[in-house]
Amino acid sequence: MEKKEGNSIFTNYKFYMGIIIILLLVIIYLLIDGRKNDVGTPAMQGQVEQQGTPEEMQTEAPETNAPADAEGTQPEAEPENNLEENTHASVDRLVEEYCEYIASGDVEGLEQIVDVLTDEEKEKIQNRASFIENFNNVTCYTKNGPVDDSYIVFVCYDMKLINIETSAPDIICLYVGPKSGEGRRIHYGDIDESMREYVAELEKDPEVQALYDDVRARYQQAQEQDETLAAFIQRINGQVAENEPQESEEGEQPAEEQQETPEEGEEAQPEEPAQAEDPEVTPQNRQTHVTDTVNVRAERSTESARLALAYAGDTITQIESYGDGWSKVEYNGQTGYVMTEYIE
Repeated sequence: MEKKEGNSIFTNYKFYMGIIIILLLVIIYLLIDGRKNDVGTPAMQGQVEQQGTPEEMQTEAPETNAPADAEGTQPEAEPENNLEENTHASVDRLVEEYCEYIASGDVEGLEQIVDVLTDEEKEKIQNRASFIENFNNVTCYTKNGPVDDSYIVFVCYDMKLINIETSAPDIICLYVGPKSGEGRRIHYGDIDESMREYVAELEKDPEVQALYDDVRARYQQAQEQDETLAAFIQRINGQVAENEPQESEEGEQPAEEQQETPEEGEEAQPEEPAQAEDPEVTPQNRQTHVTDTVNVRAERSTESARLALAYAGDTITQIESYGDGWSKVEYNGQTGYVMTEYIE
C-alpha cells in the first residue's frame, strides 16, 4: 500500500511538473514574440532616433539665394537681355528697307513696314530725302522688347549727304514689333511713357552707352574734318541765323552803324539802350527727347557758347519754354538752352 501511494504521488508530481513546464514555455514564447514587435534593442532605438521621421529623412533640396514662391518652388532666373549684333535676319532686312525708304523719300513703301504714318510725317520724310543720298554701313544692335518676339533696335549707320564728301555717322533707336500675318512692323507713332522707361533702362547698359559714345565721337570728328559737312548740319539744324550781317564796301559804314556827328558846342548825348522785352515763359518740367541733332547753348542765342551736342532720340529734360522759340533744358547734367522746335 505504501509503495502504491508513493507511485501515485510521483505520477501526480510528474503531471504537475509537465503543466508548469508548458506554462513556462508559453510565457517565454509570449515574451519573445512581444520583444519582436517592439522597436528593438536600445542600440537599435538609438539608430532610429538619429535617422528621424520619414518626412525628416527625405533628401533636402540644395539651398539657393532666390526666394521660394508660395508653393515652395524656386522661381526661374530671368533670361539675360544681351545686346546682339545682326543676329535676327528678319529684323535686319526690315531695317535695311526702312533706311532705303527714308533715303529715297518713298513714303508709300514706308507705309508697308511702319504702323502709323501721318501726312505731316510724310512731308517731313520727303523734305529730308532731298538732301540724303543713302545710308551706308547699316548695323543693327538688338535687345529684347517689352513683349515676346519684339525687339528694341539700335541702328548705327553712315549718312551720305548729297554733294558732301564726308558721311555723317548717326544712331537711331527703333521698336520692331512681333511677327504677325503681315510680318513685322516698325513702330512710328507716339511712344507712351512705359515704352520710354523701358528703353531708358536698356540705354543704361554699358554696351549701349559705348555705342552712343562711339557714334558721338565719330560724328564730331567728321564735322571737324569737313567744314562743309559741319556748316550743312548747322544749317539744317537751324543753328545759323538767317540774317547774317553783310560786309560793307570799303570805306563805307553800314547804315545802321552810321552816327550823326554832333554840331560844334553840343555834347553828344549817350543813347539809352533799347529795353528788350522778356519773352513769355511757360513752365514745362518734363522729360522728353530731341527730334534731331541739336546744340545745347549756354544762352538763348545761336552765338552763345555750345555746352553739349544732343543727338536725335537723346533724353532731355525741358524745364521751361520761351516765347522766342527757345527752351531751357537739362542734358547730361548741364543746364542750357535749345530751340524748342527740336524737342518732342
